[in-house]
Amino acid sequence: MKRSQSTALIFALLLFACGVAIGALGHRYYASSIVMAKSAEDFRHRYVSEMQRKLKLTPKQVVQLEVILDETKAKARSVREQYRPAIVSVKEEQVRRVKSILNSEQVPAYDRLVAEHERHFRDAEQRDRQQDQKESALHRQQAGAK
Repeated sequence: MKRSQSTALIFALLLFACGVAIGALGHRYYASSIVMAKSAEDFRHRYVSEMQRKLKLTPKQVVQLEVILDETKAKARSVREQYRPAIVSVKEEQVRRVKSILNSEQVPAYDRLVAEHERHFRDAEQRDRQQDQKESALHRQQAGAK
């Protein structure tokens, strides 16, 4: 009888140890997984924090990193604006081709659908511009404070 109690105790301790090990591995995996940021600002903050932590950046280097990130964002925006006319042309061709396969009753509904998609796109673009302006002002303010 005593042997079965000690065996049960050993199994319970072994099970507990396995649970602790699995929990620790799960936490490590979760903590080291790819950053899933909710916004560009959140991603940027996490990126800068990771750079500070892993590379032990000085405050001066952090300011320089912020400037680099601002300049990169501006360059990317400029490139997007340069290829925008080509994208608009491709979209217009798509609309034309889709209309060519629709009957006369479907075209007005398709036009409304395209207009709705364009409105959502413009709204998202406007939100992005406003967010960019807020972020730029915040970064300038932080750079001035440092």
